Amino acid sequence: MEEQFSQLWTNKYSFWAHLFLNAILLLYGITYLFDDSQLVLAKYGAFVTFIIFCMILEIINWKSKIPIIEEKVIGKIYYVLRPIVALILYYMAKSKLEGNIFLLMLILGITELIYHTALGKTVKRATIYAFFFVSYGMVSIIMLISLIQNKQSRVTLPIGVRDIATVFVVLLLVLFLGEAMSMLWTFFEKRFLQQNRALEDLNKANEALHEQQGKINMVNEKLGMQKIELQAANKRINRSHDKLSVQNEISSAIAGSMEKEAMMSQIANIMQVRLDMDVVAIILEEDNSLLVPGEEKKGRFVAMSTCMGQNFETNLLDSIQKTDLKDVLSMNQTYIQNSQTDSVKLFEFLTAEQQLTSIICLPIMNQDERLGTLLVGKNRMNVFMDGRAFYENIASQLGIGISNARLYAKMNDMAIRDGLTRVFNRRYLTELLQKYLTEAITKKMPLSLALFDIDKFKMVNDTYGHQCGDEVIRYVASLLNKGAIKHGGIAGRYGGEEFVVVFLGKDLEETYEIVKEIHQQIRSEEVVFGDKHIQVRASAGVASYPRTCANPSDLLTRADWAMYHSKKNGRDQITIDSDQIVDKM
Repeated sequence: MEEQFSQLWTNKYSFWAHLFLNAILLLYGITYLFDDSQLVLAKYGAFVTFIIFCMILEIINWKSKIPIIEEKVIGKIYYVLRPIVALILYYMAKSKLEGNIFLLMLILGITELIYHTALGKTVKRATIYAFFFVSYGMVSIIMLISLIQNKQSRVTLPIGVRDIATVFVVLLLVLFLGEAMSMLWTFFEKRFLQQNRALEDLNKANEALHEQQGKINMVNEKLGMQKIELQAANKRINRSHDKLSVQNEISSAIAGSMEKEAMMSQIANIMQVRLDMDVVAIILEEDNSLLVPGEEKKGRFVAMSTCMGQNFETNLLDSIQKTDLKDVLSMNQTYIQNSQTDSVKLFEFLTAEQQLTSIICLPIMNQDERLGTLLVGKNRMNVFMDGRAFYENIASQLGIGISNARLYAKMNDMAIRDGLTRVFNRRYLTELLQKYLTEAITKKMPLSLALFDIDKFKMVNDTYGHQCGDEVIRYVASLLNKGAIKHGGIAGRYGGEEFVVVFLGKDLEETYEIVKEIHQQIRSEEVVFGDKHIQVRASAGVASYPRTCANPSDLLTRADWAMYHSKKNGRDQITIDSDQIVDKM
């Protein structure tokens, strides 16, 4: 609201009205500058100086982009100073005309002070009234007393009454003007200006929009003149954006999965599709650090995504898996080719038509360890002229992702496997067995397991030492794990020298044959520890749901009883669970 009144007051009509009034006052003051009296000359010199100061301030306020009178501290000083100067001059006036001029200045100054500082503030307005009433009243009383006491003036009672009435009229006039402005301010705020505020804001927004539109038109004109350069810049920006987007997607794939093979397959597909390449292959070096007994070495892992067809994919895989690829996989620096003239036949099984024109090969490293190779190819010339840094960043991302996945796999392996034997530990074995029990009941499948116990293991420890005993445990665990993996089962360490093998979907006869095979393998070889040769023997018990055990939850207990039966009856044998054995327990 105050902003609207401020704008109203500072428009050109108000400016010219102030300037006109100040010009008249200036002319009036200049006429007294030619007086011989030094007192008059000093008083009106100060008066003229003040009027000139007011005119300069008004002109600066009109020309400046930021109204200094309305928005700066000097404006508040200006509004307070005007009535004070007018009051002083009114007090020093020597004639009625001169007093009335300064009284008019005082009234206008007080009115403007109220208008700009206390229009909607009752307490401030009352303070200004009090200041004016006291100051003007005191001055008027002093002047009236001086007038009555002046013998030459021959003052009569009617003249005194008229002067007193004039004082009251002036006081009431100021009060009336101030309160009338306040009432108008309240009326406009509540009735009109509130309704127009939205329209004014909309007009401002439209003006800003028009101004912005003008700027946009200017920019569009410049863009039109620089069209070719802009198109090239846009292509670079789009390529950078696409590359950044691809890197973000790769980061998300790395963060979203700790399975190394699945992660690499997803990243290869992202790069091939998003970068519009003919082939992207991520070749990981052989990693057997977590290999368990019975598992075959995995060799190189290849994650590939291509749009070149099945025959190309088969030939490229053969080139990777059936050759040593020493020219590619031994590189410790980035290799780039961008045309057929400098191309070499990197992949033996690719036909001449399948050889890629543009290729970039990058080693995937982590802390000086080579983890694999990133291969990206396109059957077009000069694809990798300026993309080296981008692909090297991706290779670094892959190195971090692979290292994180290997670390996760190692920690997970430590959580589920026995540290000595590398077969499943008892906790994880119990979890898997519970899943198998649920699946066997739900799908009505047979579930069989065997419990092995190394015979006279304490004697081995006492005779040959615990290190030799550990070697015996590893030997038995290795044979059990190989046999379990070979026939689709699992093996785990149940206790110190006790092991369990579990087969979901195999009945009693099938499981018994597998257990016999494993049992025979244990007996067939010796454990060599230094210069010692130890014959290892084991007792086993076999139980099967639903053949020998109606309640699958009792399988492990029934197998334990069968194994205990083997121990009691001479050791080194296999016992099948039965109700007769249960009755003896």
